[in-house]
Amino acid sequence: MTGQQENLQVSKASQQIAVDRLLRDAREASFSGKYQEAYSIINSAREIAQDSTIYADTQIAYAQYLILSDNPVKARNILASTQSLVLQNSNSYVKKGLLNVELLILEKKYTAANEELNNLNASIYALRDAEIATTSQFLRAQLFKASGNNKEALQLYNKVLPDLRTNKLFFYEAQAQLARSSLLLDSGQIESAETSIDSAVTISKKYHYSSLELDGISLLKDLSVKKGNFEKAFIYTNRYNELLREKAKLTSTPVEKSEYEAVIAAQKTEILELQSSLRGRETSSLLLFVMLTLLGLLTLSLFKNNKLRAKSNTRLELNNISLTEERDRAQDAAKIKADFLSTITHELRTPMYAVTGLTHLLLESNPKSDQIDHLQTLQSSGEYLLSLIDNILDFNKLEANKVALESIPFDLQKRIKDLTVSLIGQANDRNNELHLEFDRHIPSRILGDPIKISQIVINLISNAIKFTESGDIWIRINASKKIDDRQLIRFEIEDNGKGISPEKQALIFDNFEQEEASTSREYGGTGLGLAIVKNLVQLMGGDVHLDSKLGRGSLFSFEIWFEIPDSNKFVSNHMATNFNSKDSTTKNVTPAIEQTRQLARKQSELAPIETSLDSEETTAKQGDLENQKNKEKLILIVEDNKINQMITRKILEGKSFKCEVANDGLEALAMVSKKNYDLVLMDIHMPNMNGKDATAKIRAFNQEIPIIALTAVTLNETEKEFYELGFDDIIPKPFKMDIFFDKIKKALGTIEIN
Repeated sequence: MTGQQENLQVSKASQQIAVDRLLRDAREASFSGKYQEAYSIINSAREIAQDSTIYADTQIAYAQYLILSDNPVKARNILASTQSLVLQNSNSYVKKGLLNVELLILEKKYTAANEELNNLNASIYALRDAEIATTSQFLRAQLFKASGNNKEALQLYNKVLPDLRTNKLFFYEAQAQLARSSLLLDSGQIESAETSIDSAVTISKKYHYSSLELDGISLLKDLSVKKGNFEKAFIYTNRYNELLREKAKLTSTPVEKSEYEAVIAAQKTEILELQSSLRGRETSSLLLFVMLTLLGLLTLSLFKNNKLRAKSNTRLELNNISLTEERDRAQDAAKIKADFLSTITHELRTPMYAVTGLTHLLLESNPKSDQIDHLQTLQSSGEYLLSLIDNILDFNKLEANKVALESIPFDLQKRIKDLTVSLIGQANDRNNELHLEFDRHIPSRILGDPIKISQIVINLISNAIKFTESGDIWIRINASKKIDDRQLIRFEIEDNGKGISPEKQALIFDNFEQEEASTSREYGGTGLGLAIVKNLVQLMGGDVHLDSKLGRGSLFSFEIWFEIPDSNKFVSNHMATNFNSKDSTTKNVTPAIEQTRQLARKQSELAPIETSLDSEETTAKQGDLENQKNKEKLILIVEDNKINQMITRKILEGKSFKCEVANDGLEALAMVSKKNYDLVLMDIHMPNMNGKDATAKIRAFNQEIPIIALTAVTLNETEKEFYELGFDDIIPKPFKMDIFFDKIKKALGTIEIN
């Protein structure tokens, strides 16, 4: 063997090693839907492959890429071009044949596919390559399924799945599990089918096979709907939309190199060599020849490049149209989901109002001792379901970017104390102690959104209580730093409960995520609470941080900037907020009237509540006195639902109020114009005239009467909108009794409700 031959042999071996490695990477990129990356890797392999048989391998890999990227016609042409390059019965020969089988199945030429597989049997046996043998068995199962031989297909899938896993053919394993699941569904084996889909999704997620995961999630979504598990169906719908967006980012058509580029490059090399040989010569004819040749090559290159660019542009336009359609479908699906959730959560509140309201009435009517536990269980179950409905609505509004932040002065210390007190019962149920540490350097009034702050802190404290038993929970509110009229406040909620594992901490703030699958069964909840916390904190310009270790507990913290209002302007600015509307029905309110009325209410709100504990007799006398005061107050209930009318009326009459009922906004408008009411409780969604229109019209002639909205704020509504229309306050439906009576007390002035 000559030295030159030895060098060539070494070069070929090196080529083979490098090309094999690149083609493996290209195949995985194609399986993951990263077509542009796969195409680039294949081109790199082509540049290395000087040997014709190795170059044939790159073309076979290119054909597989084309099949996966949905271009079977070109794939067949590429396979045909390798006919003379592939050695009979070689590894490349069999791979080329198996790709041909795959194309024949796609073309529904099942007889030809079966003949091709049979013809390859001898070569496959001779090669003794486990990966190729397993791939051929997988393709035969695919052929059986495509041609309607379901029984044989299912048997072969069951047989080949362990071999696919052993040989690390994970893409084909996921495909086989999905195909197997459809056969199991056809035969009524739903549980086995679901297990098979779960396996396919797990594999696809692990190895980033986005298209297969998309198919699997779609099947799980449909299966959940079929089984009536709509919560799971909702989760799978979200995941399906996320995968669609990810696929849109990954999918793009690469700009292919011209087949003439290699020739042009070679000719340019020859020109450079010729120019080098002409150095020192002054033969103008040869130089002219070189220049003319170069000009010709450049012209040819430009022509081919323009032709290629036009072809690529057409492909890109088609691909963009496809992606636009996918995006529109995803957006439509998201809108349908948002509208559905907004409607269903709003509609659920009507029957929930009946449940909570009637439970309250029964508890107030001296039930038997053996009935109290049942009624209290019913009450807590209703409150849990209401909390779930609120979380879904809040999540839906955040996802739809429908949440607007308020900026009003409020007392942070009082708000935190109040919500901590409200959670003591929940903490006691799990034998936990709550500890509040509030920094005295925090200003007594800050500007911000008190409702959203309460929502964040309540979610975090409730989460700490849920995962802590016989322990302690610390709520720390500290002033971090102050710049001019802005104060940075740090919030910390710490517990010494079970803690969170490191691998789960990165996912804990995702929608519907919980630490383990069993968490929702053991502790309840949907996994939305922390997702809502994260979104609200980010909306306020902060970020939530988690420090947790298993067995030690968890610390959630975040920092938010607040403005400090001018105390001298607090009353006038804050009190003008509720009625400073551009609406023609409210713009005639005089500042003096507004300031007087609102200031009186604010003073009554901030006034300390004096409670005498001297004797039961004194307490009883005070109760009689307040009940007598209540009898002097006339409340108009505006509500179209008869059950809600009855419940609200009985609750108020139980506290000695006098009540009258209007069935819609039109009746309410007529009644308020004829009689002086002390308070109007206005439902919003009613026939004939809704509560918003009725309130706007009442404000045109009566600025003094307090009007409270009884409603569930929907996706397209904001609290600010209600205040601008002339409402004094909002009570969410179905309401909690303490909130209900507290807001009525504020609206009526200094009256106490026992």
